[in-house]
Amino acid sequence: MARSLSLAPQTTIVMKGHLLRIGEVFDEFWIRSKDLLDLPEIVARLRTLPGRPDILTSVQKLPHVTPQFSYYYEWDNLAVANFESHSAWFETQIDRSARKQIRQSAKAGLRTEIVPFNDDLVKGICSIYNELPVRQGRKFWHYGKDQETVKAENATYLERSVFIGAFYENELIGFLKIVLDGEVASLMQILSKAAHFHRRPNNALLSKAVEACEREGARSLTYGQYIYGKKGQSSLAEFKDSHGFKRVDIPRYYIPLTLRGRVALKCRLHKGLASWMPASAGSLIVKLRARYYQIRRNPR
Repeated sequence: MARSLSLAPQTTIVMKGHLLRIGEVFDEFWIRSKDLLDLPEIVARLRTLPGRPDILTSVQKLPHVTPQFSYYYEWDNLAVANFESHSAWFETQIDRSARKQIRQSAKAGLRTEIVPFNDDLVKGICSIYNELPVRQGRKFWHYGKDQETVKAENATYLERSVFIGAFYENELIGFLKIVLDGEVASLMQILSKAAHFHRRPNNALLSKAVEACEREGARSLTYGQYIYGKKGQSSLAEFKDSHGFKRVDIPRYYIPLTLRGRVALKCRLHKGLASWMPASAGSLIVKLRARYYQIRRNPR
């Protein structure tokens, strides 16, 4: 169970691990930049506290990509689409295949619109969550949640969030949530029903998201990481690339706060033993896990 230390109203440090405690700012990626304490201030406050983490990790927030601090860092990455307008994004920044799929979704009767966060939307999200117990070869962690839980989990940062729904014959078949932070918007979630995959709801949702960003004055949209761990190129990365998202490297800092942390960082143990695993072994584990869930769902 994660432990936490509160430094300020918008800055809580959560810690994981037992032998080596790694700390990071809770919801660091989603907290508005101006509401976060500066990293040197966080480090200074933590150094005075008992029970502090052995190592603090923190990723630099966009739009700054050049390292701003002298702490040890390694490169992390994001998938980022930069644009001046929706029309420029659509005509010049996405692949021909993506344009075709977005147009086809409209011809197939799908419509997208900005929707209010209310009980109707929550009910629709529940139906999407509960369509499949397994997604992308792993147990889907939203499956089976009740409506109150789903409402609470999606109600974060409402004052600067935009929800977009994809509808087919008045049924919500997909939704997207972005969180705004000045000129940068971040995609918190995008999900649609597998039964409607042929209608390309995710393509249409991304197009509407760029429209919403233009309206809100955001000129960058992030879509998670471009590359996750040691996976290398993947179908998800290819999907992002076809829709104008490119890899942007940003520094992730690792700051030792105890003797144990200094030794671990020197020995390159700050990412855990999993970081030493070859990429091929990780891919095998993913395939075996997917096969396991497939057998559980269809034992015969």
